Amino acid sequence: MEEFPDVLDEAVKDPRVIARYFAKITPDPESECWWWTGAISGRGHGRFWIRNGKVVIAQRFGWALAHPGEPVPPVVGHECDNPLCQQPAHLSASTTKKNRAEWDARRHTLGSPLRDTRGARKRAEAIRDAALSGRNLKDAQNEGLPYADRHQLPLW
Repeated sequence: MEEFPDVLDEAVKDPRVIARYFAKITPDPESECWWWTGAISGRGHGRFWIRNGKVVIAQRFGWALAHPGEPVPPVVGHECDNPLCQQPAHLSASTTKKNRAEWDARRHTLGSPLRDTRGARKRAEAIRDAALSGRNLKDAQNEGLPYADRHQLPLW
């Protein structure tokens, strides 16, 4: 996927493109995430066609919408660690180095989406498919977590 800054700048001002973007989002009150229900990349991020032949990672489009006039950062991270999430409050400006350090620091946290045994893409597909079919999103999120993550009682 390539980035096309001028095309992205145009797309975030086009009401038709914005409407298409929001049509592919399902908010989840339980997790507060806004799940992407469109195409998914190999790493589990949403893919959004902003124009014929021009694809961006969906959260980059979402970040650009939430921060009009600001340059899109090199990496848009997720505070929730869910690559499908489009909730503006969960998106953060980042860099490859910072994003990797955050992943490394949080990947062993019980219950973290980063511990999903299905991998990012399969997890994303399961959540997207649950959102599209009306299936319970919490179940779809938890299915790939190790037993300890799903059943560990709080220690304090």
